Amino acid sequence: MAAPRIPRVTTFTLAVATVLAGLAARQWLPDAVAGPLGDLLYAMLIVWLVVLAFPRAHRAAAAATALAVCTAIELSHLTAPPAELLERLPAARWVLGTTFGTADLVCYAAGAFLAGGLLAVVAPRAEHVDEALRHVRARRVGRSGTRVARTLLTLTVVGVLAATGYGVGRVLEVEADALTAQVDAAQDELDDSVDKVADDQVRSDLSSAIDDAATVLAGRPVLDRGPGDAVEAGDRVVRAVAAVHGSRRVLATEQAVEVRTTIAPVQRRAERIVTATDELADEGRGAGRAARTALRDALAGSHDALARTTPDRLDAMPLADLEGVAADLGTRRDDVDLATTELMSAQDAVACPEPDQVWFPQGGKLRAERLAPIPFAPGLSVRADLLDGLVALDEAYRAEFGEHLTVNSAYRSYAQQVAVYDPENPNPLAAPPGCSNHGLGTAVDLSMGPGSFDGAPYAWMTEHAEEYGWTHPAWAEPDGRLPEPWHWQSVETPVGY
Repeated sequence: MAAPRIPRVTTFTLAVATVLAGLAARQWLPDAVAGPLGDLLYAMLIVWLVVLAFPRAHRAAAAATALAVCTAIELSHLTAPPAELLERLPAARWVLGTTFGTADLVCYAAGAFLAGGLLAVVAPRAEHVDEALRHVRARRVGRSGTRVARTLLTLTVVGVLAATGYGVGRVLEVEADALTAQVDAAQDELDDSVDKVADDQVRSDLSSAIDDAATVLAGRPVLDRGPGDAVEAGDRVVRAVAAVHGSRRVLATEQAVEVRTTIAPVQRRAERIVTATDELADEGRGAGRAARTALRDALAGSHDALARTTPDRLDAMPLADLEGVAADLGTRRDDVDLATTELMSAQDAVACPEPDQVWFPQGGKLRAERLAPIPFAPGLSVRADLLDGLVALDEAYRAEFGEHLTVNSAYRSYAQQVAVYDPENPNPLAAPPGCSNHGLGTAVDLSMGPGSFDGAPYAWMTEHAEEYGWTHPAWAEPDGRLPEPWHWQSVETPVGY
């Protein structure tokens, strides 16, 4: 039997009511409800428009056609043209929507089904109106209606299949684009992580993941690369990038912690220098305020850097910042070290009158455990690590001259140096406290006998002393600032900072 003719007035009224309902929903209902309801009403509106154009269309065919149209429009959002059109003509969203959503397809199907049901309700009135004509054209219209219905159904199936195929192709394209972006980012990570990972295996794994992803991208869509293949390859790339990122954090943290451990001794040394120079300043013999202030500022900067790089803060720090911590800490440490040296040089210029004298705050203040008694010179001592060389020198000297070296002076405490140096009437043979090598435990005064510079002991010492780590400084040579044949010092005696 032919489908009844539905009056256009009825269809138009349904269309207007549907539009008004959609506008009302957008106005007064929350987005969570208005969105799905709008999709449902949109599908119903398409059904009314189909029936408005073809009053005798079978309700199932009209519903199927509307669903096919809605599905095609929704799938089109997987392509670029709809987005470009919406950018140029924002009002087109009322027809095309905005983005693709699987849930939208469900709402369209519900709307088309509901509209088909409403057509069944309004159809009896149209059937009554056309009763007189139906008997005349029943056979012809029946066959024609059947053909139209079959044609519409065929077109619908073909359309859905075509749309599905296109959608699959578009999905593959979207997946490929996403994988391409992931590969590009992963390659940047691989290039940037050279010499920055704790375990280089993670970089090899990332390189392998990138190569596999490239193989997937090179495959022919559908034939070689199906839906989900690019996603799987992308997931592996993402995991490999995360592993590299984690390994970079491990190395950066280890480097930061290692540098942190080198700062403490530098700080302790600097603080000792500050304290010592402050004491000298109180006595009126201190270095200028600028050098002491510079060291204090450097110390404050290093303490601040340590406070900002505690283990818990390193854990929470972004990788880009974390990888700069070791270098920053190293700079802070070097700043303290340099400022310390500059302060010592400044103090040296004030405390030590001679250019070959070097000031050290620990001069005459060595801890007992750093000293060792000289076996052949009771009551005298030198720095413990230099004793073996002095003993070996004595043995060689005794083999040559049949007697021990005669040691008249060795390490001098600060008080002992004060006793031999009078700032009001300086003894030219004694350096100010803090400026004497004797206070460092690195110098000894040895008797060279009556021959002094011309005697055999001095000549022998000049030729052999350095073999055992001891030497005669230039300032004590016969033509030096202060000729002292008896003054001998370790080759490890500091002559500068």
